[in-house]
Amino acid sequence: MNEQEMRELFREMRDEPVPADSLTRVRASVDRRIHERLWMFVWKSAAALVVAGCIVGGFLLLRPGKASQPVRKVSAPEIAQVLPPAEIPALPATPVRPTPRPKRARPRPVEAVPVSIRIETPDPDVVILLVN
Repeated sequence: MNEQEMRELFREMRDEPVPADSLTRVRASVDRRIHERLWMFVWKSAAALVVAGCIVGGFLLLRPGKASQPVRKVSAPEIAQVLPPAEIPALPATPVRPTPRPKRARPRPVEAVPVSIRIETPDPDVVILLVN
């Protein structure tokens, strides 16, 4: 079947009327599916609200209560005693110099030598060159 024959077949199908009972069945099925989805949304929303209500109720019922101990009277504050400052030892008359650190030998710079590697393959037209 080629493209032209398919077009002619579609034209013939377009010209045929659709039976009324088929249209009614399709419309009823679409309406039923829409209502099923709507009820599913309502049930999910209701379940989410119930769970949220339980969580909020749990927080409200299980919150810590107020302390039932009587309030004690506060006595007058005590004043702290002031102590004289501690004596600081005297500094020596001559300054102390730090010990000199030993000098490290600097590493000598290494001269870079260019390296090239030539790899010949069994194919005479292919040669691999690695150049640094």
